Amino acid sequence: MSHGHFVPKWVTPPTGGWFHTPKNHHVNGIIAFAGYFTALYLVYRQAESSTINPKTAYSVETVNKWNNAASK
Repeated sequence: MSHGHFVPKWVTPPTGGWFHTPKNHHVNGIIAFAGYFTALYLVYRQAESSTINPKTAYSVETVNKWNNAASK
């Protein structure tokens, strides 16, 4: 890791070696983050669709019956 100081040219790969930054690295990062957040959003939507809110799933009368039965 001499940063190309005394390294022959045939040792350094044409892509730039260890410390190479492509010209479009900003665009690559944006695409990677967009894909990551899209995947997170899809997982969130799937998880949210399978959740049940007890306040909307059951009527007030049913909940009151359960509460009365539990308090006895």
